[in-house]
Amino acid sequence: MEIAAPPALVFPHLVAREKRLRWMGALAESEVLGEGRFHEVFEDLGQRIEIETEVVREEPPHLLEVRLRGATFEATSTQRLETTDTGTRLSTVVETGHTSRLARLAGPLVARRAQRQLEADLATLRELVEAEGD
Repeated sequence: MEIAAPPALVFPHLVAREKRLRWMGALAESEVLGEGRFHEVFEDLGQRIEIETEVVREEPPHLLEVRLRGATFEATSTQRLETTDTGTRLSTVVETGHTSRLARLAGPLVARRAQRQLEADLATLRELVEAEGD
């Protein structure tokens, strides 16, 4: 994802609770539990999914790694921000492991849906950040 703003303007949108609530479409609630720890509620297709998130590595404004734990999965999300001639290249890698047999069976379907949601969310993020820069 290319964003026409420097990493220093993009990075706060990845870590600040109130900013994430604006661009992450399925994120309905985010409660701070402590430094870098959150209880988050995602709503998707009428389902409430509660997740504990923890920032495990933060190198502003170029790297953010977050561990996510839900009832049926554990995941790590790594976001890298590279400076480009036109702003920032943001890349996101999510590694997921399922903790139940049913979740493992549904995994490919869930992964496709999550990928579509991530792409839509990142497009929203780009719009918000670029609008701030205007």
